[in-house]
Amino acid sequence: MRILVVLASFAAVIGVAPPAQADPESDSGPDSSFLAELDKSGVPYQSGADAVAVGKRACQLMDQGYSEIDVIKNVSASNPGFTMSDAAKFTTIAVSDYCPQHLGEPTMQAPPPPPSPPGIWPEFPWPGLPAA
Repeated sequence: MRILVVLASFAAVIGVAPPAQADPESDSGPDSSFLAELDKSGVPYQSGADAVAVGKRACQLMDQGYSEIDVIKNVSASNPGFTMSDAAKFTTIAVSDYCPQHLGEPTMQAPPPPPSPPGIWPEFPWPGLPAA
C-alpha cells in the first residue's frame, strides 16, 4: 500500500500526453538514453525531467525490495493514461538504464509455501459401543 502512495504522488508527472521527443544530442548520459528509448517504444510522457525522476524512483523502490511487478502495477495505477503495457515498458526501460543490477530478477516474488499438515492428528472422542 505504501508503494501506491509513493507512486501516486507521481501520477500527474507522467500523465496522458503525446510522447515528448527527447534530444539525445544535447546530453549523452543515461537520462537522454532513457528518454530516447521511451520515444522509440511509444511510451507517452509530458515532461522529460519528470519521466526521468519517476524512472529513478522506480529503481529506488526496487532497491528497497519491491518487485518489478509491484512497481509496474503501481506505475500503471498511478497514471490513468498508461496501459499495463506502457507501465511495463516504462519500468523495464528504467531498470535497463538506471538500475541494471535488477535485470533478470524474477518479476514476481515466490508465494509462501503452504503450511505443512500437523504431525499429530486431532483426536475425536468416539461414542462408546452400545451395551449388548
